[in-house]
Amino acid sequence: MPVHFVRYILLAAGIAASLTGAERPLVIDYAQSRVEIVVKATVDSFVGRLNVFEPAVSLAEDGAVKSARLAFHFRDLATGKEGRDKAMHQWQDTERHPDGVFVLASLEPAVAPAAGLVAIGRLTFHGVTRDLRFPASVVRDGETYALNGNATIDTREFGLPTIRLLGVLKVDPLVHVKFYLQGRAVR
Repeated sequence: MPVHFVRYILLAAGIAASLTGAERPLVIDYAQSRVEIVVKATVDSFVGRLNVFEPAVSLAEDGAVKSARLAFHFRDLATGKEGRDKAMHQWQDTERHPDGVFVLASLEPAVAPAAGLVAIGRLTFHGVTRDLRFPASVVRDGETYALNGNATIDTREFGLPTIRLLGVLKVDPLVHVKFYLQGRAVR
């Protein structure tokens, strides 16, 4: 049985069991969804992708996003280069801090209405929890939803050192986490 199908069933069952009658789960289509981490460096900038992530989104009766949570295991982040992945896991200390989670507190209109929404929540990463605000959008077409966001994370705020090589080359401690989640509302 495909892993995505098993996750789909477990996620739907878990969300359905935890929701009140006024909430509906959004069942994520993993084939259409992604989480990417954009890293800039003096040389060799790259995009890492989470191969596995665990989103949970519930909708209010009116269809608005009521709650959202995105959990991940750092070991599931892949950059396309085995040596870089290994070095990244050592830098982040994946053995001691394997997991991360973002929990949405609210979605608010942006100051400029055309700018969409602002997602406000808390990110726990590398054993540190910080408040996080970033631009987001929710697009709805019937029962299909698309949730997008682009959060800038300063890795130094999570206790991680800036990576420098040879005294000249540097990895920017500001990384961009881009996500796109697509799913269908369940009645």
